[in-house]
Amino acid sequence: MKKNTYHSKSFCVLPWLHRFTNIEGQIQVCCSSEEYDNNIRDNSGGKMTAPSANNNEEIMNSNFMKNLRIQMIQGEWPTICQRCKITEEIGGVSRRQSENQHFQEDVSHLISSTQQDGTIPVNIRSVDFRLGNLCNLACRMCSPRSSSRWARERDTQELIKTITSPPNLETSDLGKWFQTKEIFTEFGKVIPTLKHLHFAGGEPLIIPEMPRFLDRCIKRGYAKNITLTYNTNLTRIPNELKKLWPYFKEVKLWASIDGFGKINDFIRFGSNWSLINKNLMDLDRNHLKYGVSEVQIQCTVQIYNIFRLNELYEYLAESFTFITPLPQLIELHFPDYFRIQALPENLKTEARDIMKLILIKSETRLNNGKIHQKYLHLLDSLKGTIEFLNLEDYSVRIPTFIERTEILDKVRGQNFRSLVPELESLYEPN
Repeated sequence: MKKNTYHSKSFCVLPWLHRFTNIEGQIQVCCSSEEYDNNIRDNSGGKMTAPSANNNEEIMNSNFMKNLRIQMIQGEWPTICQRCKITEEIGGVSRRQSENQHFQEDVSHLISSTQQDGTIPVNIRSVDFRLGNLCNLACRMCSPRSSSRWARERDTQELIKTITSPPNLETSDLGKWFQTKEIFTEFGKVIPTLKHLHFAGGEPLIIPEMPRFLDRCIKRGYAKNITLTYNTNLTRIPNELKKLWPYFKEVKLWASIDGFGKINDFIRFGSNWSLINKNLMDLDRNHLKYGVSEVQIQCTVQIYNIFRLNELYEYLAESFTFITPLPQLIELHFPDYFRIQALPENLKTEARDIMKLILIKSETRLNNGKIHQKYLHLLDSLKGTIEFLNLEDYSVRIPTFIERTEILDKVRGQNFRSLVPELESLYEPN
């Protein structure tokens, strides 16, 4: 992937052509900046929320969005874009760069059609919907906000008392925004210009309403123009979706898998590695039948899995002919006590050595032709993670990491210390 920049060092196509609605129906700039206050605000300063705020003209040409676009054109990094800025500074490939690459043919027109005050002709090409928090997993780094399974545990876990989260979305109207008539009506208006439709959750593949959006695209005759993408834990692939996907231009599955075998099941509580492996094998064999053009593992790098990354790299490199042979590493930023930067320096050194060995092995496979050159950017992802490890020191958060880990281990009947003995020293008194 080319690390192109367009017009300015901070220019990103998303504020020109993208609509993102989060789990609670809040309309935001993009999912990569949810850790910041990236809520799009109306001209009175109020947060725009679906379904009441659903007019694309008002959203995209709000003062908030006009000012954001002016910042980007002038080469300024908005505060909400810090994750992309950090990713690029450490040599990784940011969301900004990926989106600019995907929509590179639109960039010149987007810039030239922008008025001096930031106003644009509204033409939505990309939609990202987070259809509530229905999920079958309760990942360690997650919360009741993003997972209904986490929400079911909230009354039994002392840990939940320390987590600030919105109301239980299973009973909140905020979690039902996507079921309204207004959403489907407005979605119907953007289908003719849509190039990219993305779903996450929760777990999007099990959310009952998601296929309705696909069916609308198919019946209108525009599915053939749309790239369909998902963030999914890949524990379930309903047969209904395997029948709908071939109508689309292409389907890309970005599988949230944080390790090989037991470590993934530990982090992503409720998952079953044998089922995930079975689904990966199915996709590897039948991707053409299902209309799937890409399956890429996206691994959230954190203290729990930093010493087990090699197993995931070996699994991907040796097991498949179609599935991307290298994972996309995504550094965990929040909760900060799970960051790899929280490790003490001696363990950072060990983790750095492990990642450097992975890099050497992967580069050898690339040079020997066992891995295609088109995946070179995923080695940049690995290099970026090594740099991220060195970037800041969060070691003061280790006591909180231990506290949270031991509480969850007790409640869930798990044992992190036996699973990753390399980190036993974290528990030793100073």
